[in-house]
Amino acid sequence: MAFKNFRMRQDAENWFSNIRDQKPIRTKFDLYYFCLMLGLAANRRSEPTKHCPEVTDFTDNFVSDYKPYQRLIIGLLIRAELSRLGVSVTEKDEVRKLFVDLVNPQNPTNLTDSGMDRLNEYSSGGYDYLAEKLDSKPYHVEEFLRTYARLLRGAVAQNPNWKGS
Repeated sequence: MAFKNFRMRQDAENWFSNIRDQKPIRTKFDLYYFCLMLGLAANRRSEPTKHCPEVTDFTDNFVSDYKPYQRLIIGLLIRAELSRLGVSVTEKDEVRKLFVDLVNPQNPTNLTDSGMDRLNEYSSGGYDYLAEKLDSKPYHVEEFLRTYARLLRGAVAQNPNWKGS
């Protein structure tokens, strides 16, 4: 049975083109992760094909550097979706329904197709947020990482679900 993959918009790939091969960036998943964390922290999501009809399926699983953080990433996704839906973690039936919708332990990613769609939407939304906040695409990885860290700290500070993180 085929499952949905991690996807990246072509405009996002182009935007990162000058730094994608500069260390410490080693994989396309690194770029996806930058966007994903901003999307989750800023509560931003968008349909990847809405702004850019060209998307690339680039892997069907968490790459080895991110595998140890797979459950944390899924937990952040669940927390973001609970917040978006206005569901408290104390509403057990609603939380259970969300888990059934998003989580599939039989899939190597531990996500359902719907869960993978949501994750890709948060990554796409994070790219939108990043592109809106920066005047131009990045040319030097060191400068990008400093700016990214500042943007992420700001988004986390504004997100009531991430207070104290």
